[in-house]
Amino acid sequence: MSLPERRPGGRLPTEPTGPSRAAGDFRRGWVLGWSAACGVALVVLLGLWVLDADTAVLALVAAVAAGSASVALHHVVVTQDEGERTVPRPPEPDDVVPLAGRRRLFGGALAGAAVLGIGAAGGLLAFGSRRPAASAWAGGGRLTQLDGSPVRPEDVPPGGVVTVWPPDAVGTELAAVMLIRLREPPEPPTRVDEVADDTLIAYSRLCTHAGCAVALYRDFDQALFCPCHQATFDARRGGQPTFGPASVPLPQLPLAIDDDGFLVATGDLSAPPGAVGGTL
Repeated sequence: MSLPERRPGGRLPTEPTGPSRAAGDFRRGWVLGWSAACGVALVVLLGLWVLDADTAVLALVAAVAAGSASVALHHVVVTQDEGERTVPRPPEPDDVVPLAGRRRLFGGALAGAAVLGIGAAGGLLAFGSRRPAASAWAGGGRLTQLDGSPVRPEDVPPGGVVTVWPPDAVGTELAAVMLIRLREPPEPPTRVDEVADDTLIAYSRLCTHAGCAVALYRDFDQALFCPCHQATFDARRGGQPTFGPASVPLPQLPLAIDDDGFLVATGDLSAPPGAVGGTL
């Protein structure tokens, strides 16, 4: 079957004579979709940043935002292009890329760049330096257990460990401190003048590698152990790392005994708690 004769100008008799509105609708939809995706991602990520959210939460939100942007942009780029031609044209030569194909290719490239940009922003927020300038121990106060009771030196036997917090931040992850009764007096680089009752020493419970909880204490070698990546710290020698990926010692809390016989913090931790240049 022969193709219809073309009119002057190369237009088929059945083609629309006016410009299609699909191109304008496509551009408007793409801009609106892109702006909405970026706006939502930015608001959520910045909100979590201000609220000092956990790294896992930030990473999850960044992944969801990137996925949402990808879906939205795919919908705009691919589906909004439908209907731009209202009638079929004769087959074009094989070496000519159709307009719709070029547009989808260009839009797909932009969509990919957008997703990568959102993912990179989320990564910077999630893994950038987030160590606070000071902890809840800055104001001192009695060492308080989870049930709200203060601690006396005799409450911690040799080799014993008690997790404590400031009285106004009980249960707060960043403020958690491990109070340890060493079996021998500490040695440098421990701040010996910040040890109470000769062998009571306290360190931040957050590992300086990735911010996990240093939840285990080995009495036989007086070492603190982080189960996440096997980082090990010498509790007798200033919380220095002795094994694993950590390279920075655990922050030490200065201790004293008040007039009522309770253990108190005389100041803030020797360094901000959490991962160095990392997630907390």
